[in-house]
Amino acid sequence: MATLMDLIRKLRSPDNKCVLQAIEELRARGWLEDGSLQGLPFCHAHMQGADLFKADLSGVDLHQAHLESADLSMTNLTGTRLTRTDLRSADLNKADLEGVDLFKANLHEVRNLTPKQLARAKRLWGAIMPDGSSYDGRYNLPGDLEFAKWGGVDPDNSVAMAEFFGVELSIYIKGQEEIKQFAVS
Repeated sequence: MATLMDLIRKLRSPDNKCVLQAIEELRARGWLEDGSLQGLPFCHAHMQGADLFKADLSGVDLHQAHLESADLSMTNLTGTRLTRTDLRSADLNKADLEGVDLFKANLHEVRNLTPKQLARAKRLWGAIMPDGSSYDGRYNLPGDLEFAKWGGVDPDNSVAMAEFFGVELSIYIKGQEEIKQFAVS
């Protein structure tokens, strides 16, 4: 009978089939939802197509993980590091993205992702958005503003911020206007 540590080791396997089997065994034992995986490093994990529904992955390091087509519905991702992670076509329905670092994440064709969820993230700089566009800075996320200041960019200068996010000034300004309307409604 596999122990929690055995299953955690399997989650780090480069073999997607092995990872998916470990996830199902973790679910069967209640370890996927009970916080047993909180704060663990799973960099470069091969979790394509994984059923992570209601998993507690808070504080987990999923840097450069492969989560294409994964079901992350109702998953606790609070404080999770999803930098450079491939989330193409994943389902993020009601996932908690509070403080999630999505630096250069690929969110192309992600399903059930709302502006409200994105506004709770820590950082989205360099991310590819669900529609395939580059993130335009509209949410004024703390990690993005910190990164801009670190790079000597004045967050109050729209021209500098548009350049920082690599978007045209008109796109940056439009995003800033849309988020103000979002905050009001």
